[in-house]
Amino acid sequence: MNSISPVALKNRVKVWRESSLANAELLRAEYRAHSFPPHMHEEFAIGFIERGAQAVLQQRKDRFVMPEGKICVINPGHLHEGRGATELGWDYRMIYISPQDLNAALIGSPGTTGTAGSLESRMIFFADSVIDDPDTLRLLRIAHLCSESTDTSRLEKSSRLTAALHQLVNRHAIARREPLVQPAMSAAVKRAREYIDANVTLNPSLEEIASAAALSPFHLLREFRKAVGMAPHAYLIQRRVEQAKHLLLKGRSLRTVAIEIGYADQAHLSREFRRFYGTPPGAVHS
Repeated sequence: MNSISPVALKNRVKVWRESSLANAELLRAEYRAHSFPPHMHEEFAIGFIERGAQAVLQQRKDRFVMPEGKICVINPGHLHEGRGATELGWDYRMIYISPQDLNAALIGSPGTTGTAGSLESRMIFFADSVIDDPDTLRLLRIAHLCSESTDTSRLEKSSRLTAALHQLVNRHAIARREPLVQPAMSAAVKRAREYIDANVTLNPSLEEIASAAALSPFHLLREFRKAVGMAPHAYLIQRRVEQAKHLLLKGRSLRTVAIEIGYADQAHLSREFRRFYGTPPGAVHS
């Protein structure tokens, strides 16, 4: 594989929902020439590199490499961007699961979070984005392959995924009573984010968002980028693509999703989807 020119290879991506585990989203990708724009997830992004390496910039200051054979974790709300750390890119498998669903899957498990405390009253957080734990990596890989298989029962899929996530959290997570302090965000910026979130399909204008935030358009641009790490329009694009992905995973057609999200046509949605996932929306499977 390493002797093949990256130019001759295409990105290959598959995204699906795991109904046996709170509809968590799973991804298998072979990226040859792709760079993720700055973005953040509302979910934990948990996975492992199968080949190559990914270079990551997190929170606009922390640079590191996720190498082959290591577990990689991005906490919810952490701004990050990524690209191949080698000429041949990287292959990886990921699990995207919300903090609430991860909590629910693990509550009641003996020893969860070790001595850090009960998950019922605390929040899970991973201090390290790159984790060297071959045993847990093996469990995650088996669980991910099991989820993708069409010959495996829902019981086995949920059992393997739950066991793998339990071991990862038990060995490597920190339980906190409060979330980590994020970059300062004023009430005005919070109002702007909430307005965008509530009006994703309406494609709001800068003036409308600024009015909701009670700021001038210029002041909003400056404060929003400082607090969120990206401009309002970039945040809106990310939210639109996320919503489109969720609808596609529910089995909606591309044409229907494009209309519901407010795109002018399918081609526009496909272009923006490709920017974030390196592949057309056809990679999404319900």
